[in-house]
Parts: sequence; structure tokens; C-alpha cells
Amino acid sequence: MMNLLTCLVLISSIVESQALANYRNIESCLGQNDNRNPVIIDTDADVDDLWAILYLIKVPTVNILAITTVGDGYSSPFFSTSNILSFLGLINCSYGIPVASGQSVPMMSSGWNIDPKILNSIDTYLTSPTCLNQSVDIFLQPSPFEAVELIIFTLKYSSKPVDILVLGPMTNIAEAIIRDRSIVPKIGTIYVSGGQFKSMSAYSSLIPNPKLGTYPYLRKTSDSSDNVFLDVLSVQRVDDSGVRQLVAMPSIVQNQLPTNLTQLNMKLRELNLDLDPFTYKLITSLAKCGNQNESEIFWRVWDNSAAQLMVQMQNNLTNGFCTKIQNVKSLYILSANADQLYGQGISDSPRNAMKINGFSDYKICTETNSDVFLTEFLTRIHSGQLHSCKNSYNDRFDIKLQQCLKKYAFN
Repeated sequence: MMNLLTCLVLISSIVESQALANYRNIESCLGQNDNRNPVIIDTDADVDDLWAILYLIKVPTVNILAITTVGDGYSSPFFSTSNILSFLGLINCSYGIPVASGQSVPMMSSGWNIDPKILNSIDTYLTSPTCLNQSVDIFLQPSPFEAVELIIFTLKYSSKPVDILVLGPMTNIAEAIIRDRSIVPKIGTIYVSGGQFKSMSAYSSLIPNPKLGTYPYLRKTSDSSDNVFLDVLSVQRVDDSGVRQLVAMPSIVQNQLPTNLTQLNMKLRELNLDLDPFTYKLITSLAKCGNQNESEIFWRVWDNSAAQLMVQMQNNLTNGFCTKIQNVKSLYILSANADQLYGQGISDSPRNAMKINGFSDYKICTETNSDVFLTEFLTRIHSGQLHSCKNSYNDRFDIKLQQCLKKYAFN
């Protein structure tokens, strides 16, 4: 007759064996025989995020498993998911990619809020008569999974590591890691749009200057990155989670890329490309719709540069637009007593880093070729192929996942 301990060990072994069998059955059920690079796009649904999504949908080596949205960045919570769904509908991908609604409150707020006038312009970018003036399908629905839940399940049951492209605050990603630490090894590379990577020697003084304001900050510190400053604590939690690789397209380098419509239109003529009217208006109306104070020639490619960097690194391209990548150790300043340094990243050599604990390893792009960047971007968005858009709703990753979970995990 078995004693109680032996019986409990046997039961535990059976339960573990069944759990492992269910895990493998779900992974197999998803039918993951795609050789492309699996990607989750996490976005605050800003205008340049739409460009990045359009670009990546048309890259044949990328398989977008999900688009998850945050509402604590450059889009209001009510509009962030809705606008991504509407945008997919406008490019004939209505039900082809899951869009999941996520977190709308940062893990730690700096006290600084985005100007409501900017948010209102971005929220109504697609439909406003003074902007793109598009009619959208109001019946398009988000994924049955919440964003953090979908991130966790996607990583957990993927047959290979999944890259994550972060185009807004890292709130969703940090929350997913907190809820289930076992997903960390399944994250391939996290690609970040923005960030600050200055050497400590670049700061004239690390002594707080009380004249420059105190926490909470009612305006962003001048050298910090928006996506970081809006939720610095989430960045720290992701950085220190053990993710195998972090790659950033720093804000200062993004600002070196093409900045006006003259450059854009010259390149279109040079390439002899005629974009369809919606696509052309989408990528040229940022000044008019996003910031009424800017000139009509204003043009920026912030988040899309991170998307193109991801494709370059995934495919080990030696002729990509990023011509120099540097390894750095980075630390973001969270101390409320840091005054002007709050939310900024410092990086330094291992020798100096020895004085401070908590540095994270990053690869960052430090030099670019604008001509190569524009050529790749415009050539790709001119293509008619939507490589990541599934032909039917039931083929979509989240719907297949839901069916597989129902079949194996809930029985």
C-alpha cells in the first residue's frame, strides 16, 4: 500500500505529464510551419506607427502574429485599438491580423501628460475632414484576447522565439513579463523605438539642480525619449528581465533621417514610384493633421525607423540603412531626486559601469544612410503584397490559438 507522500508524488507527476502533453498539443495544433520571423508589434497607435505597420505587413520575411496597443502614449485609450483596426480595414486587411487592446495606465507616471491638442489630432487622424477624411468600418472587432494575455500566450506556445517591436511605452510588455516570467526565454529580440544613450561624461553635472524642476514633472525633460519618459518603470522592468537581446533606434539617430517632404518627393521621382492616393496622403499629412504649428513640409519617420532596423537585423543585411551598430550598457534614471536627468538613459564603458549596478546590454544604431532608408521604405510600401494578412478570420493566429486552447487546455 502506497504511503501518502508516494501518492502525492505520483499525482504530481501525472499532472505535470498531462500539462506538458497539453502544451505540446497546443503548440502542434497551431500549425507553426512558417519560416518567416514571428513578430509582435506593440504600439501606441501614433501616426508614424501606422507607417511602420504598413511597411512590415509588406515585408515577406516578417510574420506579424499580433498587434497590441497601449493607451498611455501618443493615442487616447479609446482610440488606440480602434484606429489600428480601422487602418487595417483601409488597407484591405480587415480580419487578417489580431489587434488586442491593452494597458492604459503607466506603471509609474512622471506626472507629464501629452498635450490634449496633439492627442485629439492623432485620435481623429484617419476620419477627420481636415485630415485623411476616410470612412471606416465601425464593426471591426479587437481580438478576444486582452493584449497582455495575448502576448503571454503567443510567446508561451510559439514553436520558436518571437521578436517584439515596441513603438510606444513598454507597459504591455512589462506587465506580460510580471504575470508570467516563463515567457522571457521565448522572447527573441526586443526592438525599441527611441531611447537615450548618453555617456555619463556628457552630463556637466550629476548633482541635482533644484532650479530645473522636481518630480512629478509637468513637462518632459529635454533630452529624454517620449516612449521611455511616459513609463520609465516599465522600461526598467523589461531591461532587467533577462531578455536575450535589446536593440534600440535612439531618438537622436531617428532625427538624423529625412525630415521634409522635399526629400520624400525627390526620392519618389528618382525611383519612378507612384504611390496610391491613400498611401501617399497617409505618409505626407503628418504636419497638417498631427501638429498644426508645423510647416507643411515637416516629415518624420521615428517609429518606422525601428521597424526597418528590425528587418535589417533579422536578415543580417550588410547593405541596410543602419551603417553602424554599437554595443552599450544602459541605465535609465528613475530617482525622483534626479531632476533634469529623470527618464534619461546613461551609457558607459564597462570600466565606468563598474561603479553602478543595474546596467543593461543594448545594441543601438548610431549611424544611418538616409538614401538607403527612403529607398527601402518607399519601395516596400509601394508593393501590393500584404504578406502578414491572413486570407480568412479563422486562419488568424489568435483565433487558431483560442480553438487550440479550447481543445486541449480547458478539458
